[in-house]
Formats: sequence, structure tokens, C-alpha cells
Amino acid sequence: MRVQCSFTTSTIILFSALIFLAFIHRAQARDRKPVNCSTSCGEVQNIKYPFRLKGNPSGCGDPDHEFSCVNGKTILEIFPGKYYVHNSSYDDQNLRLVDVNFANRSCSLPSGSVKTADGKVMDFRFRGAVIYYASHFRFVKCSKNISSLPTAANYTRVPRLATTNGSYFYAVYVPEYYYPPQCSLVAVAPVDYHPDMKFTSYKAVMKLLQAGFDIGWSVKCRDCSLAKGCAVSSWVKPLTYECYIQCKEPTELQIILIYVAIGVGALIGLLCIILILVVVIRRCRRTRNEAKRNLQNQNQQSLTTEINSS
Repeated sequence: MRVQCSFTTSTIILFSALIFLAFIHRAQARDRKPVNCSTSCGEVQNIKYPFRLKGNPSGCGDPDHEFSCVNGKTILEIFPGKYYVHNSSYDDQNLRLVDVNFANRSCSLPSGSVKTADGKVMDFRFRGAVIYYASHFRFVKCSKNISSLPTAANYTRVPRLATTNGSYFYAVYVPEYYYPPQCSLVAVAPVDYHPDMKFTSYKAVMKLLQAGFDIGWSVKCRDCSLAKGCAVSSWVKPLTYECYIQCKEPTELQIILIYVAIGVGALIGLLCIILILVVVIRRCRRTRNEAKRNLQNQNQQSLTTEINSS
């Protein structure tokens, strides 16, 4: 029984050690700089580390910084959007991107959101997206036409989607996050900073959107551990980034896993304690029974001796 308890504990320790070693191996693999293989796609020439094209040999570039080449155009996917890469500066660690929807004029809405509603960049690889927090359009969907409302003075109506399924779409170029009760955020599209520009028509909006925006990339931000965050520490080009400790609330799944791990550990510990107690109790009973038998044998021998002597 003791062997079984020791085997269970040893298995847990070995399994944990294997997971730890696998994590270390993965971190070391990322630390090793991949081979710098230069390639090109359309107008984007000399694509090199950390970037790579999909289909390049596995040792070329960094798999977290992969472009696609479609019909002679370089495409970068920043979940869930797709963007044409028009230029790349490795000295400044900067890319010039245009949303594929705006470039192709196939849709009046962006393919995805690089930023959240409060202007934060969602992708850990590209923390240097547009310097100014007001440099983006917020696309909102409203349940009714709000053009006449005083609070919608800065809202530019999206003509193609004006009455899609009874909804009205607007592009907003203002830093405030307030929307009328009838509206909800759809997407955020970064643009160049134009503090004094007025958008009297959606044509002017599209012109700015089709010009694209700059975004800064950083391998260092990618390499920050899960317990850290990453932010731009200096906006002087090339941008510099800094990892910082941040407190993160555990997700619901993580909390469940923690409770499961505690429960499993407690159950294993309880089983080991029970097994140890069983072994100790059995040993004590065996010792007591042997003592009783020995005492009975001694008494029997003494009685036999007395009978023989008499």
C-alpha cells in the first residue's frame, strides 16, 4: 500500500516536471532567432525577419509575423481583420496598412478592429498603432436615423449601409466614447491624425481610410510572458517598448482549472493519508495479535511445566 501511494505522488511530480520542461523548451525555441530569409510580394520588397511569407521554409522569419501573398498583394491578418501592406520600415519597425475592404471598395465597413473602443491595440505584436488616441473612426450601428440629433453632429452617415435590416450606420471621428442609446459599436478603424479636418461627406471619410495608417511592430512585446504586459515607452522612431508587470483577473476557465487541481490534489493527499492509516492500523493489529499469541503460548508452556513437575 505504501508503494502505491509513493507511485501516485511520483507520477504527479514527474508529470509536472515534464510540463515545466516543455514550457522552458518552447521559450528557448522562441529565443533562438530564426533564419533571415529575404523574399518579396508585389510592391513590398525585401520581406525579412521577423516577417515571413506563408509558404516560406519553416526556418525563415517568425511564425507570429507571417504575411500572405494574394494576387501580388501582401496581406497581414490582425484578428479578425485583413490589411494590405503598402510599405515596411525595418529601421523604424513600422508598417503602412490599408484595410482590404476600403482598398477594394467592396464594403463600407472595416474587415476588423485593430483597436478597442477606448483606443487600445488588441494584438500583442503591434502595440505601436497610431500615436494619437483620437486617430481612428468608430463605426456604429443605430436602430434609427439619428442625423438630426444634436449629439450626432460629428456622425457621418455611411450611405451604402444606411438602411440595412432597419439599421443605420455612422462613422465617428471624435475622441469621446459616448454613443446615443440607440447605437452600438461595430468596429474601430485607425487613420492618420488630422485634428482640424471636417468630414462633411462619407467620400472624405473614405479618402482618409483608403490612405491607410501606420502601425509599429515589436518582437519584444510578443516575447513578454503571460504575466506581463507591453507598452510603448518612447514614441521617438524607432519606437521602443517596455514589458511591465500587470495584475490580471483569472478567467472563468482558469478558476475552474485551479479548483479542479486543488480538488484532485486534496483527493490524492486524502487517499495517501487513508492508505498510511490503513497500513499503520493493520501493523498495530498484527503486533497486538502476535503479542496475544506469544502471551498465550507462554501461559500454555507454564501450565504444561507445572503439570509435568507435579
